[in-house]
Amino acid sequence: MKKVDYLIKPKELIDIDYKALCAFKERYLGFLNDNPFPKPPVTGAYFEMINYLKRKDINNPQKIGPYQNITIFEAANRIASDLVIINGIIQLVQNNPSLENARFTIRLGILHEKGKGDFTIYLDSEESEGESFNVAPSFLNVKLRNTISKWNKEENQKKLKYILVNDEAFEFVTKSVDKRVFRVKNWEI
Repeated sequence: MKKVDYLIKPKELIDIDYKALCAFKERYLGFLNDNPFPKPPVTGAYFEMINYLKRKDINNPQKIGPYQNITIFEAANRIASDLVIINGIIQLVQNNPSLENARFTIRLGILHEKGKGDFTIYLDSEESEGESFNVAPSFLNVKLRNTISKWNKEENQKKLKYILVNDEAFEFVTKSVDKRVFRVKNWEI
């Protein structure tokens, strides 16, 4: 089975500044407009819906947003997380003027680097790692615990400074959460 293709060149997301990140956001939204999710089957029959959501058509690899040869289910998860990263970093800078001169490396969707987070912030010769996820309220605690546990085990011990999470995930949260958590509002726009 052919693997997922990313339609954005990874080098576009290395060592960029805030202005370039804002421009990239517009480009990303352009991919979402140009390559929308396909319409679901009309009947809604269980077998059709399962195939629609979770299977690739090998002979007709579809594009959804910045991804090609991807299932609808995979695309929804990756795009939701990508938007939390993009909008989250923009909101971090807007809420923290000390980050205005920072540079960023962003690892969206299928871009991963061993020992690094979903993004790295470079400021005054210091590197800060960040993780990001888009999660349902019922899975927030598990996802947060797994993320922190992963970083406690990292071989290179890079410091995890930020955890970006979609704001609506906190619907049922009544106690304080890890101080590194930043709630990303309006992640979908």
